[in-house]
Amino acid sequence: MLAGLLASDEGFQAPGIEVFSPPHWFDIKVGSVTLYLNKAGFLTLLAGLFVLFMWLWAFRRPRLVPRGVQNLMESIYDFVDSQIARDVIGYKEGPRYTPYLCVLFTFVLVCNVLAILPFAQFPATARIAVPLMLSVITWVMFNYVGVKRHGFGKYFGEMAKPPGVPVWLLPLLTPIELFSTLLVRPFTLAVRLFANMFAGHMLLLIFAEGAAYLLPRPPYIWGVASLALSIVLTAFELVIDVLQAYIITILTAAYIGGAIEGHGAEGEEAEPVEDTASAAAAVPQPQAA
Repeated sequence: MLAGLLASDEGFQAPGIEVFSPPHWFDIKVGSVTLYLNKAGFLTLLAGLFVLFMWLWAFRRPRLVPRGVQNLMESIYDFVDSQIARDVIGYKEGPRYTPYLCVLFTFVLVCNVLAILPFAQFPATARIAVPLMLSVITWVMFNYVGVKRHGFGKYFGEMAKPPGVPVWLLPLLTPIELFSTLLVRPFTLAVRLFANMFAGHMLLLIFAEGAAYLLPRPPYIWGVASLALSIVLTAFELVIDVLQAYIITILTAAYIGGAIEGHGAEGEEAEPVEDTASAAAAVPQPQAA
């Protein structure tokens, strides 16, 4: 790339959206449908296989005192279970959704981190198809949970007519509630992840290619500055990668928890806590000599 820039010397050419549409490696026509594989699709499949391998490898021979990969994956599981599933969905209901939330978190994290790994250097989640499919799975899941818990009529009935809302407000509130729950939630869930990864990768490309263009040209300070900034942005992108994986996971848990509680529900009751003074009184006290 650098040799081409120096030979043509036509000035800096900023990367465009074509970098997110890599060329097809092969095309297979099945009737009117064309199946193909490119770098984006390959990295998505690679991320899924890597996540599957890591979870299977970690618990192939589980030990009481975890080490290595088992320790890493157990730490991720414990974090998702305690900080997301139990905190957001509830102490009783949360653990049954922890496996899905763990897979979602690790898959999105790996897809995001591919943006800064050598040879890959492309976030699979920067293609809208991947975040959109994840949001569709979440949409199906939380609606299924709501229907299973409350019944079809009650679940969608309370969505259209939330308890305690005056009748005269329903013509305004019902379309907003249905539109928000059934359309806006999956759309924003997908676009939030896609837009952050798209913008972050584009920013990295601009400064990296800018450094490659400016470094051999005096004054060299601009090339060095661009290179230093690209390194800083790479570290910042890693933080964004983790944060976006956490956000999509916690929002998924929030949607599931909301479907379980239902509209107008008071939420899950807290676990009874034994009174400290009563517990202390129940402990046998040592007899004085």
